[in-house]
Amino acid sequence: MASMNKPLGSFVAADTPLARVDARVKLLLLLALTVLVFAADKLWAIACIYAFLALVMRLSRMSTRAIASTAKPVSVILAFTLMANLVSCDGTGAVALAGPVSLDPAGGVRGLLAVLRIVALLGFSLCVSASTTPPQLSDACIRLMSPLTHLGVPVADIGSVLSLALRFISVVGEEFQRIQLAQRARGVEFDQGTLRHRISVWTSVFTPLIVGLFRRADRLAESMAARCYAEGSTAAPRPAPLAARDRAILMGGLASMLALGAASLLL
Repeated sequence: MASMNKPLGSFVAADTPLARVDARVKLLLLLALTVLVFAADKLWAIACIYAFLALVMRLSRMSTRAIASTAKPVSVILAFTLMANLVSCDGTGAVALAGPVSLDPAGGVRGLLAVLRIVALLGFSLCVSASTTPPQLSDACIRLMSPLTHLGVPVADIGSVLSLALRFISVVGEEFQRIQLAQRARGVEFDQGTLRHRISVWTSVFTPLIVGLFRRADRLAESMAARCYAEGSTAAPRPAPLAARDRAILMGGLASMLALGAASLLL
């Protein structure tokens, strides 16, 4: 099960069924799921997507609490999205409240669908990131983009940048937690006082966080320069065909998503 102390985007070292699937298959299915989530415009289709999410969570041993913790930072945006679609201020809503303010049930359904889509994408992304290491993700992206090398695209360099970016996601989370715990140990309260006071309190976290990240970036640049890193010096990973099991998972997943998307659009 994913640890709740791990920052968002961290790999969870566990021998799960999803972790044994090729990273290229997971990325392709995640891309197809992103298209499906926004193409599905029926509640029953979203329910089917969440049933698939429950299956993926079981295969990756990801807890519902971890998904909820992921959605917590954007809960304000999700609530605003729902209310912005539900509440009408021009008097066109079906349920009148006060003056021109009214409720639009159809808009509420649209807002609910938008919220469910965002949470579903967060869940699928978290399952993939928790079951795949950053090197596996970057190698998968390089292999998937390898045809672009014939057009002169520096795919290997893009993979190196992507690998560093994926690594820094977990580094930022770990550094943020460390600084926040240090400030709490000094008696700092982050959820008390006026809005201005809370902003000033959070400044004590973000200032050393940004300074520390710049320091890490400088050390990384110096180490890369010491190793004579230059454009085009990164070797692309060797081509590796998909195993029969991975091909079956990819074809089955794409076929299921295509069928669900077509049914959602036609029915």
